[in-house]
Amino acid sequence: MIARTFLFLLGALFACTLCIFLLMLMPLASASLSSFFAIFPNEPNPLLSATGTVIAAILVFRYSARAANLVRRRRNTTTVLMEMQQSPEFLDIIEKRRAHFPDSTDVSFDDWNRARKAIPPPGAASAIIKEHKAKRDSALALTTLLNHYESLAAGITEGDLEERMLKKALRSIMCNLVDDSRHMIAGMQRMNPNNYAHLTALYGQWRKHNACDINGDPNERPIPRES
Repeated sequence: MIARTFLFLLGALFACTLCIFLLMLMPLASASLSSFFAIFPNEPNPLLSATGTVIAAILVFRYSARAANLVRRRRNTTTVLMEMQQSPEFLDIIEKRRAHFPDSTDVSFDDWNRARKAIPPPGAASAIIKEHKAKRDSALALTTLLNHYESLAAGITEGDLEERMLKKALRSIMCNLVDDSRHMIAGMQRMNPNNYAHLTALYGQWRKHNACDINGDPNERPIPRES
């Protein structure tokens, strides 16, 4: 009985001591919590709110601008491809080029230069006049085609055209044309290194090494660096 009474009194004393200790800690805990929540003010900081708004606006603007540029590039590229496929003038240029400079035939600078300057002798027959005109037209058509692909290459470089779409549609056609004209291009670049600079760079990226044409002959060869 005495032992139980002693244990009861001892437990009561411990409980009272613990309560007093907790009561002493409550002000400190309250102060700590107040300091912690003071980090988060009731009213938002105007500077922080403005900064967040600006950052969000910049991100939205950049994303919107990038999406708009992608749409613009694809629209421009689609227009170019449709004009190449459907324009009677462009198809006529291709046929005129083939009249004197057929596909899969190497064109030297001298051959092209003579063709573009072909003038029939005085008093020549109509057939000779027609033949010389066909040579001039063919040389001009070849130059026109190369200029067209140079403009496409420049459009890719400047970010106005979508390279992936053009490569999928025109890689083989463009590379075959440049391969046929590589000596002519080299001769023109000997006089001015900037001639067909964009086309040369794009051809270097698109051409397939060790490629062959339908006859098994080497194709898509590098443009020679003539001295």
